[in-house]
Amino acid sequence: MFFTLTHTHCSAALNRCCEVMESRCYRHRKRCSNGGTQRAPSRKSWRIDGHSKPVLAEVAMMIRLMNAPRCPNIIRLHNWLEIEDNFVLILEYAESCQTLHQYIKDTADIEENQARQLMRQLIRAVMFCTERGVFHGDIHTANILVTLPRLKLKLIDFGCAQPITQKPFNKSDYRGAGHGMPPEALRCRVFHANPAYVWTIGIMLYEIMHGRLAFNNRQSIMFGSVQIHPRLSTACVDLTSQCLIRNPAKRLQLHQVEEHCWFNPTTPNPVKQLYKRRKN
Repeated sequence: MFFTLTHTHCSAALNRCCEVMESRCYRHRKRCSNGGTQRAPSRKSWRIDGHSKPVLAEVAMMIRLMNAPRCPNIIRLHNWLEIEDNFVLILEYAESCQTLHQYIKDTADIEENQARQLMRQLIRAVMFCTERGVFHGDIHTANILVTLPRLKLKLIDFGCAQPITQKPFNKSDYRGAGHGMPPEALRCRVFHANPAYVWTIGIMLYEIMHGRLAFNNRQSIMFGSVQIHPRLSTACVDLTSQCLIRNPAKRLQLHQVEEHCWFNPTTPNPVKQLYKRRKN
């Protein structure tokens, strides 16, 4: 079983660990907030430098992300405990926060400036993960915290995370929420981390701007079309569409997402300029 404790709960946890663990259980790993099922988090262990014995895969992946310099948009792991068959993660306490899922529900018609602020931070977290060789594998709105009112974002829950290597992932390696699965993990035998991350960014942007999932099941992921609200800017529509291209080879690359004109409204879209040069 997997549990979390915030940093401010540490002293209390030492005295009444079982009681606190019961109340802080990662229930959403068994069923995500939008009703889609997912596999249990990995129970694998990994050997890492500085530790005499293997540690839980989730801990190993978070340790990769905790070495300085750290990313402020990823929840910080302070420590962990192993008690019989249970693992207790002592995490940073994010004050005045709610999940992005709840924030979307509570906020009618999120403006593009707000969405841009959130997406910049998410992309920063994703790019930091790739730099440290970590594939999160389960990014959705219930695994993102937003602090109010400043809209500071933190990516949480690395229970499905895996190391990025030179080899692609097998389709069976995907353990995240079903509605966030990239189509290549359904259609092909293997998939790669960076294109999967870009698909996730498109999914997140769509849900923030529309208040609903882009795709509800595997059938819609493979063949469904997304209905984009006409109030959105051309740049926002273009970014969403290019992230949600089903062929990963034609999808935007991760570094191109951050360079897209939606994030830089006063500059031309470098991706479109590239396409124009190729045509000419």
